[in-house]
Amino acid sequence: MNHAYLYLDNQVVGPYPESELRQMLAEGKVQQETLCNDGTSGEWLRLGEFLAGGNASLGVSSSSAARVLSVTDAHSAVIACPFCNQEYEIDPAIHQGSEVSCDSCHKHFRVPEKLSLSGAVGAVPALGNTSSVWADYAREVPNGNLLCPHCWKSFDSDNLLYIATHPTLVGDPLLGDFAQKRFVPTVFNDIGQPLDECGLAATDTACPRCHLPYPQGMIDNPALYFSIAGATSSGKSYFLTCLVHLLRRLLPKAFNAAFYDVNPRMNQTLCGYEKELFMAENPDKVVALPATQISGDGYSNRVLLNNVEIELPKPFVFGFRPAGKSAQETNLVFYDNSGEMFVPGRDEWINQATFHLSHANGIVFLFDPTNDANMRRSICDTADPQVSLHPRSVDQLVLLHELISRIRRHSNMANGELCRIPLVVALGKYDVWREHFDRNLAEISPIVSDGENLEGNLDMDAVADISFAARELMSRQMPELVETAERFFQQVYFVPVSSFGTHAEVGEDGKAVGVVPSKMSPIWLEVPALVLMASNGLVKSAAPRRIGADLSSEMPKVRWQEGQLVFPHPVTGEAVRLPANYGGHRISIAGKAYLLPKAPGFESSRLESNPWK
Repeated sequence: MNHAYLYLDNQVVGPYPESELRQMLAEGKVQQETLCNDGTSGEWLRLGEFLAGGNASLGVSSSSAARVLSVTDAHSAVIACPFCNQEYEIDPAIHQGSEVSCDSCHKHFRVPEKLSLSGAVGAVPALGNTSSVWADYAREVPNGNLLCPHCWKSFDSDNLLYIATHPTLVGDPLLGDFAQKRFVPTVFNDIGQPLDECGLAATDTACPRCHLPYPQGMIDNPALYFSIAGATSSGKSYFLTCLVHLLRRLLPKAFNAAFYDVNPRMNQTLCGYEKELFMAENPDKVVALPATQISGDGYSNRVLLNNVEIELPKPFVFGFRPAGKSAQETNLVFYDNSGEMFVPGRDEWINQATFHLSHANGIVFLFDPTNDANMRRSICDTADPQVSLHPRSVDQLVLLHELISRIRRHSNMANGELCRIPLVVALGKYDVWREHFDRNLAEISPIVSDGENLEGNLDMDAVADISFAARELMSRQMPELVETAERFFQQVYFVPVSSFGTHAEVGEDGKAVGVVPSKMSPIWLEVPALVLMASNGLVKSAAPRRIGADLSSEMPKVRWQEGQLVFPHPVTGEAVRLPANYGGHRISIAGKAYLLPKAPGFESSRLESNPWK
């Protein structure tokens, strides 16, 4: 009686007698196309051929042999399916002369023996090896004009994979057994949609390198990447959640632009937080959001690349669509980085969570005064449980140094080169230390109306003035952080923000610290994002106020030195060195307004900080 091994679920099983094979076929447990082997040779047959008495090979002709793209050594080569050009990385020493079923088009082809190349991603493993032999399905993809927001591989739209729709089509070599299959489309319906192998239209696309979802809205529209970094418990999750909620309301009203989820599934974690805070069933009950984690379903994706599991951060992708038929729609991609990601030494290949910093169009460094021992003692209100209940001391300067180091490393910057990515140092939890700041932000609007066009403009004079006042406070409390930021970044803003606009409160368990949604009234929380959007030309900024009715005067003895504004402080006489973004704006010192000259050749909008825009 004939016996045969079967290739099922990416592994070899059996042997089964012919009678059992026929019963399995009748019960639908296997198919006519299931590959089998009688154990006497390396040839794999279709089960239907085997049961029909066929003992020949799969009938793969020499014309359907794999194309050999490259051979690195005896254990590394790249081949391509002759039908759909799907590329595979293989080990020639293991898979010599194998017959392969392509994962993309499901057609069979042979790997040439004369080059000692055999096997591939998805190839049948050698008999007796009971584990699948998946190599790196994320082969070398040529660079192009699209950029994956997960792994930051660039590629052309022709290389996009599609995600199978039918619920039975599961299993991906990079994402695991429960992920929907990815495939290269070869069959389309009458309106041009690719069909998966069960005949259902597939409309979702994926990156050809990491296989994670690639939003359709990012194919035709440019993207800007904004990263939010800060220490553990600095409030990044609250900051980003409240920011998104504010932008949904503010941008249509003040800037005549829509702000929406490009892919709600990718934004699911953030949308869930937004619902908890702003659509709570009991708005008078304390809500406490979880801290951003290094890894986990809500924050990162685990992917198998080069046979190693790595963590990639989850991007939150939103669309920004200005009014007008000719207006350019733009994707805004936000990253919420855990403080632990910036621990020195954690910037490893297996944890690529912060690699996106080199692609950023803007960075928000959320500084938490309650996490600094000196500032907590000197300016923070001890009535707030964030100060009294769980005091923490974190060296946030180390985090900033590590952030700068990674940008310099991954961007291959020269020593002394200024970084052109705009940085906003958001001084968080303003409601806890507002009594020690000489401006009442709740009474200062960062947006001024353009009466002619009935649209809002970001008041960059107000932003520069508040930024300088916050910088003065930080120069007294933590001058080394100010120096570090301004020595590396060409544009640096210091912006006080409050996600809550009120004190935090303790939950019913007596431990969790959160906020009562009905009491929330965020203060200047939208300003960091608006500054970055203005720096990249997405929103308009108001023209600087000139000397006149406001009684501003020119700053005396000011000069430009190495790209910075340098002048003696009108009160202390000490040298002040400001980044170029203050040029052309008005700042107030000791109740007197001063107009700073504009930096020669400096243009704050649309800086070429990212080659992928």
